[in-house]
Amino acid sequence: MAMVILGISIGTRNSGIAILDDDKLVKWNTLSFKSQWSERKATRIVARYDRYVRKHSVTAVVLKIPPLTHHTAAILTLIKKLQKMVVYHGCMVEYTTKAGIKQALPEVRNTKDIMAYTTSLYPVLTESYNQELVNRNRYHTRMFEAVMVAHLYKSKPK
Repeated sequence: MAMVILGISIGTRNSGIAILDDDKLVKWNTLSFKSQWSERKATRIVARYDRYVRKHSVTAVVLKIPPLTHHTAAILTLIKKLQKMVVYHGCMVEYTTKAGIKQALPEVRNTKDIMAYTTSLYPVLTESYNQELVNRNRYHTRMFEAVMVAHLYKSKPK
């Protein structure tokens, strides 16, 4: 049976997602949620993730979350709703932080390194990477993080 991984770098305004189907990156995106924070917004965000789980028959979800010191009430609400959704679908779930990425990849020291390393693994991301290098405000950072956490999960010995 194929392992389909949904990588998510969560955020209340922007989220990154990536779908790895075995070794192939089949979907990657940056999702924007501009409205003011509310319970309804959290439900809408998780509904977007849910669509990816259903459409791609996801078997595992890997979440890149902020460090504990940066867990706001909004982030905690989002994580809780996400956990319910993942349990409902019977997916395996794992959590990591940017520190976890750096620990797994000692050559990665910062966000720019994450983007470069991810692009070296998945050249299809080259256009997004080049665009991100010229953007004053980083927009696709979370998408690169989502791809990386999905890749690291796939690469782990089971």
